[in-house]
Amino acid sequence: PFCVGRVKNMWLKEYAVGVITKMSLKDCKIESLGLNATRREHAAEVLKQEKLFCVGRVKEMWLWDYAVGVITKMSLKDCEVEDLRLSATRREHVAEVLAQEKPFCVGRVKSMVLGKYAVGVITKMSLKDCEIERLILTASKEEHVAEVLAQEKPFCVGRVKNMWLEGYAVGVITKMKIHEDNTMEDFVLVGNEGQLSRILKEGDNSIELGRIRTTGFDVPEKIKRKLRYTLVDGEGK
Repeated sequence: PFCVGRVKNMWLKEYAVGVITKMSLKDCKIESLGLNATRREHAAEVLKQEKLFCVGRVKEMWLWDYAVGVITKMSLKDCEVEDLRLSATRREHVAEVLAQEKPFCVGRVKSMVLGKYAVGVITKMSLKDCEIERLILTASKEEHVAEVLAQEKPFCVGRVKNMWLEGYAVGVITKMKIHEDNTMEDFVLVGNEGQLSRILKEGDNSIELGRIRTTGFDVPEKIKRKLRYTLVDGEGK
């Protein structure tokens, strides 16, 4: 591996995505790292390797399309990624991630934003013991979240401070298990009639959310009866 020194911003596109596995980044501090692969062959070499690679300390990491799968090859357990953003415009971009049985660790991620088909990737993350400052899921099409909603077993997101679900991603809350000892500062659901339909099919008081600050609770009135939660003040009472 070769050292890239003090690089602030790194953006790798198409076949250049594979170069990241040859860099010595363990002791580096990168402000912004972006990987974008529009075709599977662009990331194929990375995806087939068994040995995990470390990206060091990254403030913002953006992975697009087939590059989303590269996250399963990163050793994030020992790394520090503050802000992780994944976006996939087609199902095949995340097919290999969704097909794997073993969950992968995302380490100490503070903020996570998953868009379109990448929303499904959250079900493959090992988040049970994680503490996430901000979790944002957004999906403009029903098919973006179809696989998440089709699964019977719920997935755990650990402790989350602020959660924002938008579009068809609001339905994902029906499959989500939040740590029982958790207080959310903000819980926001944004969706129209059709996007809220999955929640409305659930039984009353069937979706467990735990404790939420009164000032940060913002959901459509019609779905409140489907949720089970405790509103608390600024001191958690």
